[in-house]
Amino acid sequence: MAVAENIVTDDAQASPSADPRREWRRLAIFLPGHDPTDMTYHHGRFAHQAKLFGELWSVDVDVTDRLDGGDKPYAGWTVKTRAPNWATRTDYRILRWEDIVAALDARPDPIRLWKGVGGLTSFLFGGAMRAYFRASVRYGMFFFYPYIILLVFILGGLLAGGLAGFAASYALPSLAAWAIGLVVGIAVFFGLFHRPGRDWRLHQALDDWDLAREYLNDRTPELDERLDSFAQVIIDAVNSGKYDEIVLVGHSLGATLVLGVLERALDRDPGLTSGPTRLCLLTCGATIPKLALHRHGGKVRRQAALVARTPGLYWVEYQARHDVINFYKFHPVTLRRTQFEDNELCPPQLRNANLKDMLSDEKLHRLRWQLMRLHYQFLLANELHAPYDYFMFILGPLPLADITSRPDGPLGRFAPDGALITETTDPS
Repeated sequence: MAVAENIVTDDAQASPSADPRREWRRLAIFLPGHDPTDMTYHHGRFAHQAKLFGELWSVDVDVTDRLDGGDKPYAGWTVKTRAPNWATRTDYRILRWEDIVAALDARPDPIRLWKGVGGLTSFLFGGAMRAYFRASVRYGMFFFYPYIILLVFILGGLLAGGLAGFAASYALPSLAAWAIGLVVGIAVFFGLFHRPGRDWRLHQALDDWDLAREYLNDRTPELDERLDSFAQVIIDAVNSGKYDEIVLVGHSLGATLVLGVLERALDRDPGLTSGPTRLCLLTCGATIPKLALHRHGGKVRRQAALVARTPGLYWVEYQARHDVINFYKFHPVTLRRTQFEDNELCPPQLRNANLKDMLSDEKLHRLRWQLMRLHYQFLLANELHAPYDYFMFILGPLPLADITSRPDGPLGRFAPDGALITETTDPS
């Protein structure tokens, strides 16, 4: 197979199907959300899921070993995908900030409780909670999840403490019995907070709300420094001229943070999107309105508006009804309810990622109460051919703007043997 030289021209923005011999070169840069995504992500999730993608679409997929970033703020690997009339090379990089997440997770439970409830309450009284219910009733209910779990643990502590104090009152003075009840109640509360609190992701939720509050108030110097370094990664990649397109992927809180990264990159290099390398942004399972709807969320609103109006920067966002953590049918820039079929004048292009199209009925039924697993489906392989397919977007032969420009996505674009359907291709 002949491979074109790394010379990018205006024609490179078109589909590589114009020249089946040409290897499409893409850089995918993934910014994860508030999740301790360490480098087991490579072999524990990505490589396996890429294999499933290849089996679904009849595509050969070859994932290299993980390449550590050394002193760089990322690590990654290279993926080569091949089908009868196309080939793609994707350099995949994961921007690393899991050490910051891990440091938050390592805090003592009393500190986590104090800071986390403080962060959550700042959104409650910062106008965000009311806005959440207007934007998405499901997200509004999700907002109260930590409060509900904490209330259950408090009631458990009160019950245990009351019983212990009552039992002790038969043998001890009332003050001593009260003290025993208090100690037992606090111990039971923190015991429940530790387990099953961690298993129920209460720790992660509280850390996330604490970080969100601190980020809005510009009190996250370590994270800001990391975002600065991420911005330089993007600038260097665009200016390298090695790629036909660069796709930034922001999932969950990562979708919000990537706006800050792009603002920094555009501030340093205003002509970043005017060159031959197409810069694209894919946000999925995004929680941008989570911060933007806060009365102090001006920073996020400004960043979203900047990205939306930047010429040459293509932005598409996929939202899923089954994911209670994203804002379904809600525009992340205008902050208004919308419909996918509306012809929005303001980017991003909104698309529907219907999990019913992506997963079998049996699997979707099994996962119906696993909220985080459904949230992560945006980054996993499908069981069925569907309009949303993460791996086809980042490993396939079509530019992101091409394959996401129609609601059907990759459907109808590929033959059963994985070949890209062109005017001269027999789809049978």
